[in-house]
Amino acid sequence: MFDLNHKFPEFYQFHGRRISKKISESNINLINNKFKKYSIDNDVINLLIKEDYKLNLSINNDFKKIIIEVGFGNGDYLINNAKENPNCLYIGSEVYINGIARVLKYILKYNLENIKLCGINFLYLLKSLKPKTIDEIYVINPDPWPKKRHNKRRLLNSNNLLSMNTLLKKEGKIFISTDSKDYFDEIKLAINKENYFDEVIYACMSDSDIMYGISNYQRKAISKNKDIYKIEIFRN
Repeated sequence: MFDLNHKFPEFYQFHGRRISKKISESNINLINNKFKKYSIDNDVINLLIKEDYKLNLSINNDFKKIIIEVGFGNGDYLINNAKENPNCLYIGSEVYINGIARVLKYILKYNLENIKLCGINFLYLLKSLKPKTIDEIYVINPDPWPKKRHNKRRLLNSNNLLSMNTLLKKEGKIFISTDSKDYFDEIKLAINKENYFDEVIYACMSDSDIMYGISNYQRKAISKNKDIYKIEIFRN
């Protein structure tokens, strides 16, 4: 990963922190030695630098479902689902290097063969995928960039939502959660101004919802008595 970052820095550019102030030498060695085996970074970059948009990323179709988690953080949800559903392929997209190292540890610990990691900016992964090839996409409490001058950095704008929607197979879905009411409202506006989405559900989650509290970011928000909002987009 570090060599690709050095060689192709444009693919790794991201607003925000990519690495904590402290990362152990063991984690650096883990990424240097094991990331390439479980990563699709090289495939995505090689495809996009050809600038042939008729080409698409080749993904193993031997799995029952292909599921993407965007910004998996410390990887709890990604790892738990991969363990419980070995017949599904999980693509974990995350720029935070410490989170990637943590997931690599669990991949090795549980000998998981159904996770692929992507450490580049998600927008490049989005460009590389073929339409109607993904079953589910999860974006769990993305960075809300709460300062008004930073709102333009938010991932879930109209263009990106449309691009994500085109990836879905029939009966596929996108799940989004956020503890930012402002972000929730902005996403609703972006979706409602388009006639492209087949079915959309908006809700304030209750503690009985299966997706309530499923990530560290959500649990932090809940501990501060913040509401968790969800949006589910379905492809008919």
